[in-house]
Amino acid sequence: MSKSFGGAAVSKNIKSVEKDDIILDIGPNTIKIIEEVIDNSNTVMWNGPAGYFENKNFALGTNAMAKRVSEYTKNRSLISVLGGGDTVSAITNSGLVLSFTHLSTAGGAFLEYLEGKDLPGLSVLK
Repeated sequence: MSKSFGGAAVSKNIKSVEKDDIILDIGPNTIKIIEEVIDNSNTVMWNGPAGYFENKNFALGTNAMAKRVSEYTKNRSLISVLGGGDTVSAITNSGLVLSFTHLSTAGGAFLEYLEGKDLPGLSVLK
């Protein structure tokens, strides 16, 4: 968290958050919880970055998740499906060499497809 979008990141317990603090990333405890879920998963579907990744100070959560998902995709046969332009942008801007099963830039359409909604582009093909 920080006092501004351009500021430095400060990790705080949720009970220590002040009125003028802006929560811009997940903290180390949340990262651990998410990594434990990934550790016990065969498939991961991820849509949206975990923080305000445009400021590298707040990309820690997103990068930690990306590293874990990528590592397990390569070494443990994890099926990883990432959706959304911001997610792809965060991955690209991380500077990390990562591997995933599938990347989709269409986050909204990706979620609607998963919901079983009719997508105009696919309807035409049917």
